[in-house]
Amino acid sequence: MARREDRLSEVLAAVVRLYSRTGRPVSSSLVARWLGGDVSSATVRADMHRLEARGLLAKPHTSAGRVPTDAGFRYFVDRLLQEEPDVSPELRAARREVERRLAAAGDRPDALQRLATLLAETTGSIGILLGPAWDSVRAQRLALYPKEGRRVLLVLVLENALVRTELVTGDREYPPDLLDAAARLLSERIAGRTVAEIRSGVLDSLDARTGEADRCARELVDRAPRLFADPEPGRLELAGVERVLEAPEFADPEPLKRLLRVVGSPRAVVDVLRRLPLRENDVSVWIGAENPLDDLHPFSLVATPFGAGGRHGVVAVLGLRRMPYERAIGSVQVLWRNLARPH
Repeated sequence: MARREDRLSEVLAAVVRLYSRTGRPVSSSLVARWLGGDVSSATVRADMHRLEARGLLAKPHTSAGRVPTDAGFRYFVDRLLQEEPDVSPELRAARREVERRLAAAGDRPDALQRLATLLAETTGSIGILLGPAWDSVRAQRLALYPKEGRRVLLVLVLENALVRTELVTGDREYPPDLLDAAARLLSERIAGRTVAEIRSGVLDSLDARTGEADRCARELVDRAPRLFADPEPGRLELAGVERVLEAPEFADPEPLKRLLRVVGSPRAVVDVLRRLPLRENDVSVWIGAENPLDDLHPFSLVATPFGAGGRHGVVAVLGLRRMPYERAIGSVQVLWRNLARPH
């Protein structure tokens, strides 16, 4: 019985891989050849009937071949994710290719677009890189610059040369030396803190009764609510959309409309990534109706968070349900480790 179950898993894996390559129903004779001729076509046909009865394969229309169902893809992916890292030759090949291309590029590319393009090219799907959100970026200092009249420009300097500004109008004019003292006070409080930490109450202890610098700092911060609130999402990069749209599945306009509604809106992509229950140091896969957005039900999504120095982003691959899962998982793993590695 154990041998039969092993063979059923091998037949299902063969159907998934062959269907991923061609997009056409897979016949028993093709599977038999794929398995090296160790199993007859008649045996494979019987196994495919059993897999169909279990809901893992389906027979479209009158075709003699079979295609994987969402449950079949899920079974295949779960076994893939449970394998030891060096068991699957396809996973090894995907990792080697991405590592080779990263090494050929020298140091890690700073441009997220280059990484998204690499992901798209190695998987034949849509490569997605979402950079760290403002919330998780750490502050370095806060500068205060006097402008005409009672106006003051607040400049929040963050790591990696990121900057946020807000121009406020005070109740009075502030001398430059007082602004310098207030800026030093504020910088001492926020240095090394994330935007989220600052917003959650780091500056609440400022007491306007303590001294002129504290009073100035308190007044100006209270007039700059957008400096720390309503943080913007991290930078989003997508690549490979045009190539995916060439797949025969998009001869049907409905999947095309669904995909374009998502990838055509950066806000929609960010919203999808933020709704995913991502796990640290782990690659997750959503297949078909498992996706959090109805428009993504004809597709699959492979994603993992990455983080370094308290900053967090997302590496993802979005593609057809018949995407090459081994290449997608292997490529995402390599990029995630590369982004998380100190440079």
